[in-house]
Parts: sequence; structure tokens; C-alpha cells
Amino acid sequence: MGLFITKQIVKLHGGRIWVESQEHAGTTFFIEVA
Repeated sequence: MGLFITKQIVKLHGGRIWVESQEHAGTTFFIEVA
């Protein structure tokens, strides 16, 4: 639920959110706001 809310807030500000994942290295969440 937290990620859904974050996505909506970022979208309202004209930004984007994406995820990159690497096996055995973890996952990184990116947020870009214009």
C-alpha cells in the first residue's frame, strides 16, 4: 500500500517511479520528480 501511495504522489507532481533489481544484489527504487 505504501508504494501505491508513493506512486500516486509522484505522478501528481509530474514525476515517475521505477525499480531495478539485480539477483543477489537487491532492489533499488528510483523516484524522479520534475
